[in-house]
Amino acid sequence: MISNTLQEANRLNTLCNNILFTSQLDAGGYKANFQLVNLTDITETCVDDCKSRYTEREITDSIEENIFIEGDPFLLQMLLNNLLENAVKYAPKHLPIHVTLAKNTNKVCLAIADLGPGIADQEKKIIFDKFYRSGSENTRKAQGTGLGLYLCKKIVETHNGYISVTDNQPNGSIFSVSFKS
Repeated sequence: MISNTLQEANRLNTLCNNILFTSQLDAGGYKANFQLVNLTDITETCVDDCKSRYTEREITDSIEENIFIEGDPFLLQMLLNNLLENAVKYAPKHLPIHVTLAKNTNKVCLAIADLGPGIADQEKKIIFDKFYRSGSENTRKAQGTGLGLYLCKKIVETHNGYISVTDNQPNGSIFSVSFKS
């Protein structure tokens, strides 16, 4: 019971933070604090935190060491947490979630893949819109506001990056973020 209460408190805290932060972003009230950040450390911390909060979930990772980018550490942490929360929320509990962070010559790529039901092609075009929630109001089981992916897109754009969603095979979704290195 205590575990469920803590999870619900964390969910409500995240919800409130997302609503408040969306208001700040839309009003131009948040000034990004860009600095050289270790994206490897931020990613590992977010993945470890997610593993400790969802002990029943299998979360695997392939994270390259010492990947640095110019960015706002708070925003990058929010980006990762929102993407991880979505994967946990929509993927079946018995199937793994995989996080990848890699760097090639001119970009840094972050990907979070799940084996959930996936996202219909027509929804992929609007999934990052403010307040958009996938599925029907009558059949939707996952709780949320439709702000998480909107915030992810805003955060990535603030960092001059690109975010997209593609199909995972045999099923599920892969949310990919790329930053210039």
